[in-house]
Amino acid sequence: MKRLILVRHAKTEPLTDAENDFSRQLKKRGHKDARMIADHLIGKSLVPEVVISSPARRALQTARIMAGSFSIPEADIQEVPFVYDGFALDELVSKIAELSGDKDSVMVVGHNPDIALMAIQFAGDNFFHFPTSATAVIGFSVSEWNQIKAGAGRTEMFVYPKELKGKKE
Repeated sequence: MKRLILVRHAKTEPLTDAENDFSRQLKKRGHKDARMIADHLIGKSLVPEVVISSPARRALQTARIMAGSFSIPEADIQEVPFVYDGFALDELVSKIAELSGDKDSVMVVGHNPDIALMAIQFAGDNFFHFPTSATAVIGFSVSEWNQIKAGAGRTEMFVYPKELKGKKE
């Protein structure tokens, strides 16, 4: 069994406040939301063993916050440029297989629309609403990462901050 955790980066400053899109950073709310999602995953025993991230500042900040919550050293976060630039499903599968070895649970922190499209392609569910910090956990009944295919996954959980905040009120 393999588990893929797809995360859209947390809430960021507007492009007008940054030098360029790549350097945009998280807002205070983004920091809080990333921690909230990580805590929720921990509470559900859905902790990744490997974290892959876009190298864009906002995605790396999100990955670092979450990895810290999971006790994964910051130095172990794998930066993959195509997660920022755009990618195809088979490209992601190959990179996951290359970077994760025999690990069973991998988190990918990236950007929309690609993260939502990957969730849709892997699980076949409707992830058209994929706000910042949204997280889709998709399970695959396979023994090797290179065996995961479009439509073969099963959504185990889909969560985003507003949903969790609503449950606490």
